[in-house]
Amino acid sequence: MASRHWLYFGGFVITGILLVGAGLMGIVDGLSALSGGVPASEEFILITMLGAAAEWVLIVLVLGVITATFLVATIVSVLRTTSLPRDDRLVSIVEWLEREYPLLRRFNVSETVEPTTEDRRRQLKKQYVEGEISDAEFERKMDQLVDGTNSKSRSRSGTTIEIDESSR
Repeated sequence: MASRHWLYFGGFVITGILLVGAGLMGIVDGLSALSGGVPASEEFILITMLGAAAEWVLIVLVLGVITATFLVATIVSVLRTTSLPRDDRLVSIVEWLEREYPLLRRFNVSETVEPTTEDRRRQLKKQYVEGEISDAEFERKMDQLVDGTNSKSRSRSGTTIEIDESSR
């Protein structure tokens, strides 16, 4: 069975083709109305063309809505199945978007893209193995990571309250 996003994409392509065809038929129908003898003023020409192609305009509007719906459904379907990378830079961008557009907070994307402790440990080990950081820096960052994990779990459980001394 085909996946859902391929079905949505197929619907988008088919309705898109029908949309273009209906638009072209409307243009041809509107232009053919000019051959019937229209008064020379611009208003009458436009009204005559729109009157001849009125049903095509309605069909194009309906197909446009259906095409847009299939496009949105395709995008949502693909994004739901796609694995998002976990990165601190991406977290900062997503958090900024969530501050700017509060509606996005409902999707909890910032929590989804935030690196886990295990991701951070893997990254530190990779940097250490590749020689990007020294032994002392690796140990210091690993200790910070472990301390950060413990303080987060304690503050979430409500047993400790951390006070920033620099803000006093």
